Amino acid sequence: MVKAIRVHELGGPEVLKWEDVEVGEPKEGEVRVKNKAIGLNFVDVYFRKGVYKAATVPYTPGVEACGVVTAVGPGLTGRQVGDLVAYAGQPMGSYAEEQILPANRIVPVPPSIDPTVAASLLLKGMTAQFLLRSCFKVEPGHTVLVHAAAGGVGSLLCQWANALGATVIGTVSTKEKAAQAKEDGCHHAIIYKEEDFVARVKEITSDNGVEVVYDSVGKDTFEGSLACLKTRGYMVSFGQSSGAPDPVPLSTIAVKSLFLTRPRLFNYAVTRDELLGMAGEVIGNVQSGVLRVRVNHTYALSQAAQAHEDLENRKTSGSSSRDFAKLAIKTRKTGCTRSSGAKVRDDHPHWSAGTRCMFVVRALATESASPAAAKMVKAIRVHELGGPEVLKWEDVEVGEPKEGEVRVKNKAIGLNFIDVYFRKGVYKAATVPYTPGVEACGVVTAVGPGLTGRQVGDLVAYAGQPMGSYAEEQILPANRVVPVPPSIDPTVAASLLLKGMTAQFLLRSCFKVEPGHTVLVHAAAGGVGSLLCQWANSLGATVIGTVSTKEKAAQAKEDGCHHVIIYKEEDFVARVKEITSDNGVEVVYDSVGKDTFEGSLACLKTRGYMVSFGQSSGAPDPVPLSAIAVKSLFLTRPSLFHYAVTRDELLEMAGEVFGNVQSGALRVRVNHTYPLSQAARAHEDLENRKTSGSVVLIP
Repeated sequence: MVKAIRVHELGGPEVLKWEDVEVGEPKEGEVRVKNKAIGLNFVDVYFRKGVYKAATVPYTPGVEACGVVTAVGPGLTGRQVGDLVAYAGQPMGSYAEEQILPANRIVPVPPSIDPTVAASLLLKGMTAQFLLRSCFKVEPGHTVLVHAAAGGVGSLLCQWANALGATVIGTVSTKEKAAQAKEDGCHHAIIYKEEDFVARVKEITSDNGVEVVYDSVGKDTFEGSLACLKTRGYMVSFGQSSGAPDPVPLSTIAVKSLFLTRPRLFNYAVTRDELLGMAGEVIGNVQSGVLRVRVNHTYALSQAAQAHEDLENRKTSGSSSRDFAKLAIKTRKTGCTRSSGAKVRDDHPHWSAGTRCMFVVRALATESASPAAAKMVKAIRVHELGGPEVLKWEDVEVGEPKEGEVRVKNKAIGLNFIDVYFRKGVYKAATVPYTPGVEACGVVTAVGPGLTGRQVGDLVAYAGQPMGSYAEEQILPANRVVPVPPSIDPTVAASLLLKGMTAQFLLRSCFKVEPGHTVLVHAAAGGVGSLLCQWANSLGATVIGTVSTKEKAAQAKEDGCHHVIIYKEEDFVARVKEITSDNGVEVVYDSVGKDTFEGSLACLKTRGYMVSFGQSSGAPDPVPLSAIAVKSLFLTRPSLFHYAVTRDELLEMAGEVFGNVQSGALRVRVNHTYPLSQAARAHEDLENRKTSGSVVLIP
């Protein structure tokens, strides 16, 4: 018999009972360990309260300890009596003088590491390791925000990020903790009780924001953390000491194309090799002096209730604060010593306000310069929101281009689902009435004063802002132009740019698809879906696509889908699990939205990426963090605007798209053309899923 803490009912610290328990002999693959020190973590509080569910009640809490092996199971090699070892994670039960552990979950502890340090280090150290090295790979020049910077994990995050060359901003509650955070490598320590941390972060970063936020606080800091991120930043929510954040509308992360994850250590330390690699790096950093472990509080194991109470009341620092923070609990009964040391709209994936991109090549034919007077042309106009019938064919006036502008006579106009969203009012046009459309290809008929590098007769194409491509002629900004190969037909160019650059950033930036990956593409026969399938196939990925009909399935097969699922005939989740032997896919590209979102999450493997870039079936419901926590998934709702910000990015993206068309890696399917005057019928067919591939309007 040994002594242990037992929990017979959920509740406050008082439910932690000091009792006799029986510890047996280790079986095959097991060891028995006499604990020298036990780590106290906030996750222990979550289990005690019932936030997380223990497998059985009563149970012995605790998920971290360091001790000496006292017995090994039959036939076990590589471990022996007398070894000093540590463990973190499963199985629960470390609040005991002795315990049985799986041999493959313990790691050797070097003699230079004190058992008390090891017991306070392993869980928080490996947590810091996967947060900094896997969730988001911190590199020199990055700026990171760490909440609870004086806590157990926070302290290590600050030290380690500093050592990696990052600028570290930390939040704390008191001046004493601010001083500690400064010692631990924080370049800027914000006392959140005295100043607005969001405003301070914006001031520190000159309103640019940070690349990543490490947030163990949860509800109290979540919204502010998102506001602190720069475009395409990572929100790493790894704890909830203030409570769980509210479910997250995708519009919240779409506004800056953010990435959201709620990671768990056990999803990053799955294999023994991963475990040893992580633990080895942590221990090595302690030995080298990169990391200094602060064990500011020790308690007798029998006084675990007091330790829990102090932790919850924030009376601790260092190895004792918030999620995954620790104290060392001594197993010997030698007495206790304590030393204190805005609501936004759901931006479309392809376009966002402020985007404008135009692409130019010299055409063989030229036209004369524009007349001095304004001219009348035909265009589609929307005077009220509604169905396709609100698209009216009217005369409009087109003026002269101003400085930095060109006037273009459109030869072909791309039809995109975002046009439907604006027509219905899902997205808001700046004014009503308006001319819809965000993509076209045509010939320059006039250039603004002083403009160089563009001239009358150039064949141009554009995608994005300003809206207004459903017109025979239009005025466009000329400051973001890239060359287009003369081998690209205007009809192809008008159907290609928006969808092609979307496919490019989805495959090359949101999640970098590589040989051996398995990807799931919804609407695989659609405009973007077709390009995604072809491109992912050429990158060496196994491609699974969903479609609605046998005809579209045949097209998806031609476009590189290795496995095509007709979702009206079979359950795509079950079929994906069958195809992947229940392993799941690395990434899902989902333009459908509400109808497929939940199933898409189910199709992902651990640490997979959910890329939600459209909502043809409607916006998904707000996402609880628990939905992505179970497999430590990443969630993003990206917009092309945030990936084509600079001219260099535009040139690179467009160049890769056109290059793939020229090489044959991408075949553009313009399966439907309509006269511009019949845009209403084109919209109706698109919404009723009577189209596949790309749809083009001809003026």
